[in-house]
Amino acid sequence: MLKKRELLRSRQNPTVKQICALSDKKHRRESGLFRFDGVKLLSEALTERLDVRMVAVREDALPALEAILEAAQNEGILSDDAVIPVSAEVFEKISEERSPEGVITVVAKMRSTHRELSAEDCRSYPASEERLLIAEALRDPGNLGTVIRSCAALGIDRLIISDDCADIYNSKTIRGAMGGLFRLKIDVAPTGSLPDLIRALSANGRRVYATALHSDAEMIGEIMLRRGDCFVIGNEGHGLSEGVIAACDACAIIPMTENSESLNAAAAAAICIWETVKAKKR
Repeated sequence: MLKKRELLRSRQNPTVKQICALSDKKHRRESGLFRFDGVKLLSEALTERLDVRMVAVREDALPALEAILEAAQNEGILSDDAVIPVSAEVFEKISEERSPEGVITVVAKMRSTHRELSAEDCRSYPASEERLLIAEALRDPGNLGTVIRSCAALGIDRLIISDDCADIYNSKTIRGAMGGLFRLKIDVAPTGSLPDLIRALSANGRRVYATALHSDAEMIGEIMLRRGDCFVIGNEGHGLSEGVIAACDACAIIPMTENSESLNAAAAAAICIWETVKAKKR
């Protein structure tokens, strides 16, 4: 039998306030928690056995979710008192969705797979055979979420981003990642430290390509990529910084038809990811 708490009816309840506060990046950082809406993401989180601290369920949605929540409690994935039923009025206050499905999940940050690097970590970034993608200053959370989704789906092992990218725990990032966030290893490097990290990768035998227009840039499909080679994608509007481009071994461009606008950063990332994964056996 599913054990649950008393129905929350007050918007001033401390638990309700805590869930609402997780919409703010500062509070997510201080509490070590993040939140997301939706049944599919809840199922993904339970499947990946994340540290789920709380599941707030609108009272009318509880019967449809009871079986999955009870199974999670029986398996020890979910604590006995983690399920919190709330009134429709309270749920309306805390949901970030236009058409909410009636469930909000609160999870502890994934510190074992999502790491915050120091400047020294970047200078001495270790050698590995992981397939990598690097991103600088992707500020749109939807774009970052789509990049994470593509990395997880197509076979990138680790995404490295600068800390001036959108927050990986922003609700729009999580929604765009569609569960990929729960599976992908992510390193967050201090702004300005990506050149050092790139030089460390090069010193370990990797070739790092900046996706940037340059006089000697190579067409991405014509590069004979080897396993270990990786790409860096840049800001949606301004591209890559000069420091990052200078640290890379070479530049790569994605050919487009004449008079076309530049590709969306997430679309460009998907092409780079595909080329990286194709080269895994070379």
